[in-house]
Amino acid sequence: MRRSVSAGVIAAVVVVVVVVAAVAAYMYYTATSGGRVYVYLTDPGTHTPAPTTSNSSPTAIYLTVTSIMLHSTSGSWVTVSNKTVTVELTSSLSFLASATIPPGNYTEVRLVVSAVTVSVNGVNVSATLPSGVLKIPIIKGGLDVKKGQTAYLVIYMGPHLTQTGTGQYILRPVLTAEAYYSPPSNTTTG
Repeated sequence: MRRSVSAGVIAAVVVVVVVVAAVAAYMYYTATSGGRVYVYLTDPGTHTPAPTTSNSSPTAIYLTVTSIMLHSTSGSWVTVSNKTVTVELTSSLSFLASATIPPGNYTEVRLVVSAVTVSVNGVNVSATLPSGVLKIPIIKGGLDVKKGQTAYLVIYMGPHLTQTGTGQYILRPVLTAEAYYSPPSNTTTG
């Protein structure tokens, strides 16, 4: 009877050791097999008030981003994040997401935006973003992700906000993204 209890304990210990080793190996592999990328959003200038039919103009723009993807020169799309985050568009860098992704060169970033809100006279108003997806070229040769290294992607959004005759706001931004290989000024790694 003692031998079967001892054998059962030994078997349980072996299983635990194997599981812990497998988890550690997986974590090591995923941490060292790709590169880390941090994604930020900023308005490179100041908001240009929308032409309006009233005396009010927007003072803040908020974006709710539900997905961030990068397009590789190999033809594949890599998801950086599917976490929903709402950020205010300002001249400071706003952290969107970070992830470890496969090494390679990435030339486009896609943001899926579920909501745009503008603040007018202290009141938040919904705005429209045609298509709900922002397709942004990564300039200056793209984002070059290397194994075990960190890269930073800054999305520059020049908001072009217009107001229709019915008072609705439409966001049609001018966008580019640029890669950095040391933290750009005004950043934290989230």
